[in-house]
Amino acid sequence: MTLLDTSVFSLEPPAIIGVGFHNIGSGILRASRSAMIRTVEAHYGERCGHIPLNAEKVRIHVTSHNEAIHTQVAYLSALFGKDIQATTSAELRQEQQELPAEATLVVPYINVPESERVIQSEMGAISWGLPSAMVTLLKNKANFYHLLDEYELPGFQTPDYRIANIATLPQEALDFLAYIEELVARAGLTNYPSGIMLRAAESDGNYGCCLLYNYKNSIILVPNGDAELTQSYTNWPEALGAAQYTLLETMDVEKETRVVMSRYIDFSDSPGMSVVIMNGRIETLRWNGQLQKEGSKACIGTGNYKPKNAAIARMQQIYEDQTIACFEQLLRQTAQRYGYDFSTLRGVANIDIMLPSPLEEQLQKSRGQQSALYIAESNPRWTNYTDAILTVLGANRQPPTINSMRNTIQNRIQAIDKYYIPKQVDPHQLRERIADKDEQLKASGTRIICRMAKHPMGIIFAGDIEYAQQELDAIVQGML
Repeated sequence: MTLLDTSVFSLEPPAIIGVGFHNIGSGILRASRSAMIRTVEAHYGERCGHIPLNAEKVRIHVTSHNEAIHTQVAYLSALFGKDIQATTSAELRQEQQELPAEATLVVPYINVPESERVIQSEMGAISWGLPSAMVTLLKNKANFYHLLDEYELPGFQTPDYRIANIATLPQEALDFLAYIEELVARAGLTNYPSGIMLRAAESDGNYGCCLLYNYKNSIILVPNGDAELTQSYTNWPEALGAAQYTLLETMDVEKETRVVMSRYIDFSDSPGMSVVIMNGRIETLRWNGQLQKEGSKACIGTGNYKPKNAAIARMQQIYEDQTIACFEQLLRQTAQRYGYDFSTLRGVANIDIMLPSPLEEQLQKSRGQQSALYIAESNPRWTNYTDAILTVLGANRQPPTINSMRNTIQNRIQAIDKYYIPKQVDPHQLRERIADKDEQLKASGTRIICRMAKHPMGIIFAGDIEYAQQELDAIVQGML
């Protein structure tokens, strides 16, 4: 069996208990306030596709038992054809009393040190994913941008940025905006959009960020990537004061006080790219598309990459392989930094980039810079996209191998984390009807899968995506 056909969760000896640990709140927002963590977990808590289904016993870790979790686990059990059970750390520990620690494999959404300690000490298991020290460096936006400056990867760069302390953010941001305005003025690009992106160093998924930009003599503020909460101000000091307040509402300043301020980039598109790291190799899933809600830069879903026009298609031809090489170099250098033997590492990671628009390319040229792509952030973890791919593989009773992941992408996939349905539609009843329709469609290779049964819903479409969307719309209309 080749590496490409080997399960990413394979162990020797094989794991007896396999656990999916969707630590999306406590893991990726570890330096956020507890209210923010609870909000994120309340929405995404049911979404767990990164489950080692090849284990003899399959579990999903929960902090407590409730009806919503149990009904979703029952749905997943039927979908995957496996007896899956929800389990707390104490229950898992009890279950494996007679088993050695290596008999239980826990797959967290992100393998940060805090979660790794819980897995080892509270669960008595081994964790899957990149080493937590690497994850800590790559996920922290301030540290990651410093790292990129140090590495000087050819053809890729950070946007213009500065690191501010949340306590003095408004004044530091005003100084940075003055620098940006002078930069654009020297280039003679008076039509370039003026704006700034503020992200707490430990923010993730746009939770703990503020986008601010000029629009028709007003300053627009989009908090936490949510266009529905957009605010308008008459001047920058007022808008930046509001942004500071918004970030303070999300940040645990006893753990992290830094904010990354980056220049608003006029970009043509913002693809992501995920890779699988196994046995010293980095295997790419190539570019994926990000669905963004109008008025926001936040990603609300992912799917196959489809260039918007011929110019972007040419950029993909030029830069996609370069993105792969860049990310591989970044990961290998970071592993070497910590003295890790790369051949022993196993995990998934993602990088998001921004393709400069013609206007941004003009700005680069006027500054005497070579044409380059911007690296927005790295995500050394599962993502909406890779988690959805594993969910589809489980539903199709296929092993989680690199080849099967690539085939799922080739057959087309789209995952939406905020799929809005009418308030009067019960999401639990809708999930039952989705299951019935999915059972009918799966013979043709088309799937409709419910990730989260709530308002808004989490949905995965696979195969004939347009037809699947039509079928779901028809189900919803029939319930009104």
